[in-house]
Amino acid sequence: MKTVETHTHSFPEATWPFHAPQNALAISTNPVMRDGFPILLVSHDSDGIWQVLCNTTTKEADCIVVCLGCCFERDQSIGELSDLPPGWMAEREKPGEQWSRRPAAQEDEHEV
Repeated sequence: MKTVETHTHSFPEATWPFHAPQNALAISTNPVMRDGFPILLVSHDSDGIWQVLCNTTTKEADCIVVCLGCCFERDQSIGELSDLPPGWMAEREKPGEQWSRRPAAQEDEHEV
C-alpha cells in the first residue's frame, strides 16, 4: 500500500474505521481540502488508492495527494465507506445524505 509521510490528526485514534493506515495515499482536490467543498464522491480504486472528491472538477491542476487520515479528519462521514471494496465507488447528492454504492467502471476509477 502506498503511503505518505506520517503526521498527526485531530481525531481520536480509536475512531479510525479503515483497514488502511491513516497515512494511506489518497487523491483529493484543492476544492475539498483547501476550500471546504463537500465530499460527494469516494472511490476505492482497484489498485487500493482512495479518491475523495467533490464531484465538481477533474482538472489535473486541482488534484492533490493527501493521506486518507486527512480526508477522514475533513469529513468523518466517509468512515461509513471504510468497507468499500477495491473497484467500487460511492456518491451522494449532498452531505448528510445516504451514500449510493456501485462498482466503478474502468474509466471512473481514474477520474482524477
